[in-house]
Amino acid sequence: MKHILLALLFASLLAVLPGVSIRQDLVGAEDLSVGDRFQLNIRADVSLRGVALPDSLENFHVLKVERINKAGQLAWLQLTLVPLLPGSQSFPKLAVQLDSPDGNIYATERFRLTIIPVRAASDTVLVDIKPVEKYRWQFPAWAYPLLGLLALLLLAAFWLLRKEPVAKVEESEPEPALESAVPLPAWKMALNQLEELEALKLLDKGEYIHHHFQLSQILRQFLERKYRFAAMEMTTSEILYMTGGIHIEKSAEVMRFLRFCDKVKFAQYLPTRTETDNYKLWLRGWLQTFEIADVHRRIASGGTHRAEVR
Repeated sequence: MKHILLALLFASLLAVLPGVSIRQDLVGAEDLSVGDRFQLNIRADVSLRGVALPDSLENFHVLKVERINKAGQLAWLQLTLVPLLPGSQSFPKLAVQLDSPDGNIYATERFRLTIIPVRAASDTVLVDIKPVEKYRWQFPAWAYPLLGLLALLLLAAFWLLRKEPVAKVEESEPEPALESAVPLPAWKMALNQLEELEALKLLDKGEYIHHHFQLSQILRQFLERKYRFAAMEMTTSEILYMTGGIHIEKSAEVMRFLRFCDKVKFAQYLPTRTETDNYKLWLRGWLQTFEIADVHRRIASGGTHRAEVR
């Protein structure tokens, strides 16, 4: 009976003992813009093994998770994070894993950051991403006016040499005006741009950022031509806001495509070739749905019944 009482007393003492205390702090999280890096440090009064990252983490990209384990110190964790969207963004709780699990569940606290937009709303001037580089055989600035003047002199000399004596011009009937060329539809222009991008083989050259920048531009130009809003001058979050006011076919997939390109451009995310090919395959298929819709519309309006679908 005495042993049973001692065991119950020991169990009650364990129940009231405090669990592991998780502490966190942010480094470099002041005045953040889209694409800036900052650190989330996680410490405890025991050694930590790692964290579980949720699949729903979309507004931030985790560049790396480091386990800091120095001699004589408890192991702690350092996460390097990059914000992907401007505005007030919430970072969720992260489940923390201990070196020696005690059966309890531990997690960090949620926190909220205000991310400054990369481009101010009133700014209409585009700036270069990097300084302008000179070509290998580029002339100095003062040489270009001289070259232009020389070209004008050569053109004038050529015109004087080819000038013939004025002869009586016979009156002739005016030629019929040529019909103005029909502009290509927005989906056709986007498909042509996609083919031209493939021909550059940027991925084979390792130019991942340039390749995904051009992919994003192709989709933004299509949205601007098709839906008549300034998608080329908007951030991804601003385009998302626009989709709430106008109907865009498969808007969720469109935003997922733009966010994927943003991860490569701003967060230095290195996708697999298969991942990039799948996104390009989706873009091509989505654009071709507009081609098919145009063909059906022409047939319904009494146009050609043998419209060719590519």
